[in-house]
Amino acid sequence: MSNRVRKCKHCGDKKKACEGVQTPISWFCSTKCGFEYSQALQQKMRDKQIAKQKKEKSELDKKDRAKHKERKKEVKPLKYWQDKLQKLVNQYVVHIRDAGKPCCTCGTDAPDIKYDAGHYRTRGSAPELRYELTNIHKQCSINCNVHGSGMRLEYQGFITHNYGEKHLEWLNGKHELLKVKFPHWSDYESEIKRYRDLIRSHGINPIV
Repeated sequence: MSNRVRKCKHCGDKKKACEGVQTPISWFCSTKCGFEYSQALQQKMRDKQIAKQKKEKSELDKKDRAKHKERKKEVKPLKYWQDKLQKLVNQYVVHIRDAGKPCCTCGTDAPDIKYDAGHYRTRGSAPELRYELTNIHKQCSINCNVHGSGMRLEYQGFITHNYGEKHLEWLNGKHELLKVKFPHWSDYESEIKRYRDLIRSHGINPIV
């Protein structure tokens, strides 16, 4: 008779090992433990299958949400993307690039007035230049940008002084249409992301 002992696979208690060839029942201290172990093993397999199904469903839901989000972007009008990008470009010009500088056309640096991102060539007359940074500068809102209608002559002098006569001629010339530079809404989205990252890098929260 063997004196070797074997630990029960279910409860851990030790029992005297069976003689001869081992059988599944010899792995447990009793048939009750064998049955409970079998039940626990089946439950573990069921739980594993359920977890797998939940994971697969979650991945499918995630893909569906991504597709839905993409479809929502696709149906947005072009103006939505253009205006969103314009707000970020304007914010960058006024609050980062030209921060601390005076109005480009009258020279005021009064701290208690509103400043805009004034376009030399307006978005209406030259929409293709609406994001061109050399066409946009910090300008006092009421006196120059609004009541002064952009102060075009003074703005020309500013452009010539800072960029040269040839650049002024270039601004006044013809340019490729926006749809060439931004053929798809995702191109606007990429530029929006770039400006958002740029603005954040200066410690400022993007306006949109």
